[in-house]
Amino acid sequence: MFKQLKLTVLAFLGIAAFMQKDGKEQITEEQKGMMVNEFGTEYTESFVKALEMEAKGEAPDATFVNTMVSNLSDHLRKAQAQNAELNKTVQTMKTETDKLTGIVTEQKKAIDILGKKPETDPPGSSASLHDPKIKWMPDGKDTHLFGANLSFMAIDTKHPYNMRAYASMAARAGLQVLAPMASSSLDYQSLKDDLGEYYRVRKQDRIQSFLLELPSLTTIFPLESGYQDQAVLVNMFITEDFSQADSTALGSSFDNVVKGGYKFEPETITMYDAMFAHKFTQLKELEKTWIGYLNREGSSTMKWSFIEYILVEVGKKLRNEQNLRWVNGIRKNPTVNVPGTAMGASNGIKKFLKNQIAAFKLKPFVVGEWAPSTIAHYVRDCTMMVPQYLRDSGRIVLYMSMDAQSYYHQNIEALHGLQEDYVPNEDFVHEFPSVKIIPVPGWSPSKRMIWTLTGNISLFEDVPGEMLNFNIEQVDWSLKVWSNWRESAWAYYVGRKYASAAAMPDDYSTQLIFCNDVDEPADFYLPMDANDTTPSVINHSSLVSVGNSQATAITDIDDCAVNQEVRIKCGPGTNPITIAAANKFSLLTAAWTPSIGDVLYLKKRSDGKFIELARSNATSDAVVIADGDSSPDVSTGTEFITSANTNATAITTFDKAVAGIVYKINGGSDTHASTIANSGNFVLTAAMTLGIGTWIRLQLAANGKFYEIDRNA
Repeated sequence: MFKQLKLTVLAFLGIAAFMQKDGKEQITEEQKGMMVNEFGTEYTESFVKALEMEAKGEAPDATFVNTMVSNLSDHLRKAQAQNAELNKTVQTMKTETDKLTGIVTEQKKAIDILGKKPETDPPGSSASLHDPKIKWMPDGKDTHLFGANLSFMAIDTKHPYNMRAYASMAARAGLQVLAPMASSSLDYQSLKDDLGEYYRVRKQDRIQSFLLELPSLTTIFPLESGYQDQAVLVNMFITEDFSQADSTALGSSFDNVVKGGYKFEPETITMYDAMFAHKFTQLKELEKTWIGYLNREGSSTMKWSFIEYILVEVGKKLRNEQNLRWVNGIRKNPTVNVPGTAMGASNGIKKFLKNQIAAFKLKPFVVGEWAPSTIAHYVRDCTMMVPQYLRDSGRIVLYMSMDAQSYYHQNIEALHGLQEDYVPNEDFVHEFPSVKIIPVPGWSPSKRMIWTLTGNISLFEDVPGEMLNFNIEQVDWSLKVWSNWRESAWAYYVGRKYASAAAMPDDYSTQLIFCNDVDEPADFYLPMDANDTTPSVINHSSLVSVGNSQATAITDIDDCAVNQEVRIKCGPGTNPITIAAANKFSLLTAAWTPSIGDVLYLKKRSDGKFIELARSNATSDAVVIADGDSSPDVSTGTEFITSANTNATAITTFDKAVAGIVYKINGGSDTHASTIANSGNFVLTAAMTLGIGTWIRLQLAANGKFYEIDRNA
C-alpha cells in the first residue's frame, strides 16, 4: 500500500524517484518543500516519517498508511473540483475574448477608412520635448561606467571586469581602449571587494561574458561521425593505362594484348581520445559575495544556475579549442596525473600533412617560401604543378591562411588592377578559374598551401555531441564535471605509399593532395616544453623557450637532421634556458646565457655536433633614444633602447605614437638611466627605471595615454 502511495506522490511532484543513499530512499529538502506546497505541512511530515520507518526496515502501520491514502484521496477530489471551476472560468474568458476580438475588428475597419482620408498637420510647437532617459556613450576618457560615480563602477585595475566591459562598449563606438585579460575560472577575488555595493544596487539580472565563438571548421571540412580508432578507408590506385589501338583485325590473341593495372591500399584513420575535466569548489562562497540576489538555490552549496552558466561558456571554449586544434594540434601522449594542453589532444591538419610527407605518401612542391610581393606568381606556378586532368576538373580547391588570401588579393591587384576587365577579390586562382581559393581560420602564420579535391580532407568524430555531453558528480561540497570524446583530422585519399622520397614520381601522379614545402616561416617560433633539456625540431626548426620550474640547460636537440639549420630563442618566463660550450655544443664560440629575445642560430654537423652560425641580441635592431630625450619620436619603429644620459632624464611622452601599436623600450645604460613615472601620459603598474637589461612594453590607447603591457625590471 505504501509503495503505491509513493508512486502517486512522485507523479504529483513530477519526478522519477527519490534520492538514493546507501541503497535507501531519502527525500531532499527541495522535494520536501514541493510536498509542503502541494499537500501541506502535516501530510508532508507524516509521509517523511513513513519513509524513514521504511528505510530502517520497519513497515509503516497499516492504519497510519490508510489515513494517509484517505487524506490524499481528499486532496485529489479537491484538486478535481478546482480544475472544474478553473475550466468554467477559462470558458467564460474565452467568450469575452471572442467578443472583444469582434469589437477590435470593427474598430480596425473604421481606422482603415480614416487612414485613407487626408490629414491636416497640427501647428508647430516651440516647446522642447523632454527625454527622461540618460544617454551615455563612452568617450575614451571616462573614469566610471555609465558615468555613475560609485566605487564599484570605477574603471581601474582594481576593477578589471569594468575595464573589459568599458573596452567592449568603447569598441562599438569606434574607440580603442586597453583592457586586461580575464582571469581563470571562478576567480572572483576582485569582485569581493565590492560586496556591499553589488548586494544593494541591482544593475542587471545576468552575468556578461565576452567570449567569442570562432568560425567552425565544419563549414570548410566535412565532419563525419561513427569512426573509432584505426578505421580503415580502402583506396584504389590505377597504376597503368588501359586503352590502346584496336588490333583484333590483325588476329591478335586476347591474352597477349591485355593491359592495365590497379592496386588497393588502405588509409587508416587514427582517432585520438580527448577529455575535459574540471572541479567546482567553494561554491557556497558565491552566496556570500557578489552573486547576491542572483542566487536561485537558497542555502544549498550547489549553485546550479551559476554552474550551468559557466558550462555554457565552457562549451564555447571547448569548441574554440577544437577548431584551433583541428588545424594546429600536435598530439602529445598524456602523462599520468599531469594535465595536458589543448593543442596536445590530437593532431591537426598541418601535422597530418607532415606525417604523410614523412611516410612518403605525399611529395610536396619544392618551391620555398612565398612573400607578399611574390604570392600571386607563387600560387600560379604551384597550381600548374597539379596534374592537368585534376586541375581542370572543377573539383580542386586551394586552402590557404586568411593572411595569405589577403596578400594574394593585394598582389593580384598590383599586377592586374589597371586592366579594364579586372575583378577585385576573386575567390579563385586568377589564371585557373576552376580552382577555388578557400581561406582557413586559424591557419596563420603558416605559409602552407594545400591543393586537393573538395571534401577529401575531413574531420572525424565517434559519437556526435560527445564533447559537450558533460558528466556531473557531486562529491561532498564540490562538483566534478567531465566529458570524453574522440576526434581526428584526416583525408580519404592521400597518395600511394613509397619506400623513399626518391622513388616517388616527379609528376605527382599518384597523389590527390598537393602542397608546398614550407609550413611555419623561419621567423615563427614554436614554444618548447617546460624544463625540456633536449627540445625536438620534428615539427618546426625555430623554437622559443617558456618559463621553467628549474634551471634548464639544453644538452641536445632531438630529431635534427644533418645540415639542418635551427633557431633557438629565449622567451619570457622564469629560469631562462642556457647552453654550455661543451659536448654536443662544444663548437660554440662561447656559452650561451641569453636575455629575453636573444636568438642562437645553429646547424647540425655529420658527427652530431652543432655549429654556431650566429647569435643576435633582442636589442640589436632597436632604435637608439638620444641622450636627454624626454619625448622620443617613435615613428621610426616599434622597439627602442635608451642611451647614457648627461643628466637625469624622465620620459614624459612618445611623439608620433600610433594608437594600438605596442612599443618596447629597452634600458641601454645605467648612467642617469631614463625613467618613466606612473602618472601623466602613462598608466603603469609602478614607476619604471630603464637600466641595463630592463624593458617595458607600452600601448597607446584612444584616450592618449600609454598603458603598460608587461615589463622586465
